[in-house]
Amino acid sequence: MSYYLIRLGEGSKYIEEARKEGFIAIGWNQIPDLTSKLKIKNYELRKEEIILKDIKKELKAEGASVASVAGQAGQVYRFGFEMQEGDRVLAPLGEGRYLVGEVGAYYYEEHPKGACPYKHRRSVRWLDKILLKEDMSTTLGYGLGALMTIFSIQKHAHELEALLAGERYTPAEKPQRIRDLVLSGLLELDGKEFEEFVRHLLAVIGYRAETTQYSRDKGVDVMGSLNAEGLAEIRLQIQVKRYEKGSIGARIVRELKGSLSIEEHGCIITTSTFSNEAYEEAEKPGHKAIKLIDRDDLAGLILKHFDDIDDDYKKRLGIRRKKDFNIEDQFEAHEHGEEAPPPVEEKRGKPLRPDWDTMVCAAQEEGFQRAFIQEKAWWAVRINQKYLDHIKYIAIYRVAPISAITHYGEVAKIEPYENTGKYKLTLKRDPIELKSPVGLGKNIYLKPQGPRYGLMEKILKAKSLDEIFGGG
Repeated sequence: MSYYLIRLGEGSKYIEEARKEGFIAIGWNQIPDLTSKLKIKNYELRKEEIILKDIKKELKAEGASVASVAGQAGQVYRFGFEMQEGDRVLAPLGEGRYLVGEVGAYYYEEHPKGACPYKHRRSVRWLDKILLKEDMSTTLGYGLGALMTIFSIQKHAHELEALLAGERYTPAEKPQRIRDLVLSGLLELDGKEFEEFVRHLLAVIGYRAETTQYSRDKGVDVMGSLNAEGLAEIRLQIQVKRYEKGSIGARIVRELKGSLSIEEHGCIITTSTFSNEAYEEAEKPGHKAIKLIDRDDLAGLILKHFDDIDDDYKKRLGIRRKKDFNIEDQFEAHEHGEEAPPPVEEKRGKPLRPDWDTMVCAAQEEGFQRAFIQEKAWWAVRINQKYLDHIKYIAIYRVAPISAITHYGEVAKIEPYENTGKYKLTLKRDPIELKSPVGLGKNIYLKPQGPRYGLMEKILKAKSLDEIFGGG
């Protein structure tokens, strides 16, 4: 069984029809029914060669450019011949959601009845599963951004199987995902700082970049040019949108299109997401395509070029390189301070009062609401066994854009969480909201990314994290 990604029209505009009627489809209607080609006898590698030659001939007859013929023919062949019954396909629904289907037989719809005009089709049985981009690794999520209509994602089969089996991050683990740490760090940059970071990232990639005048709508234009070994110069205009919530619509895409000269390419980078209408506008046939980079793609781009990013930005993002293997596994949370409290000292055989009694944990909004508020618990947390008796409270630091400790609760019990070697903390009663949230202070590196330890007495009086972790 193999995995593929397929796009049902610009911005997935035909996906709901395909979902309802049980099919997937591709364009290239100028190519006749592929069924006759299925009857070509297989003389080892000759069958693929013959079919591709025929498809290329048909594309050329319709005026396709020489440069695009090979790529287009390969996609048609993949859909009609490489893909087998029983293979699985992912189809974007929009906003980081993907349908998963089991592929059936090829058929040719001479006169399509619905809104989808594509004639080359395959039946599909859609599974009762929707995969979320936010649950995927950086490598897989970034890989799904290719602009082709259909392509193989077989190298991610192991991860896709795990996602379909229901594997998810626990509330305590989710903020530790490297991609989320990167995004949290980006949202803590102010508008001008974010402008400069995008310019810096563009320069790291290889562009000669400069920013236009900073605009207070939390978006800036960054201009770049790339000299391709003296053969050509690529000019790029990037619209940057530092959004905390919501998605970017088609209007912003149209505005960028309208500002481009003939020789310029366009790109929109955001810390948020794009609507289906935005993708449809960006991918319109016959128009200059606009590359859209959402929050997950941006984090992946940063990780890909992490070694060349300035050290100050690396600290602001709160990560460091761990080991040299798969991209997301190369990084770990960078704690600015001790990851665990010092052991409790003794004096004349009696333990001294520890200078901490509270575990401070980072949480994204979904985990905070579902686990801490509704279930009055937090898991799966890695804790040194000898510290268990000293933890009396748990306080929650809600990551950017809130960036503050807002709630705490008294711990009723701490027990092992399944067979993970980690623990689940259960509260005695409902969490308590602090009268005054404890936000970031002057030292932005004190933000909790993994569990940190503090004294509840200090937390209740503190105005910033400096007063809890910085000795203030």
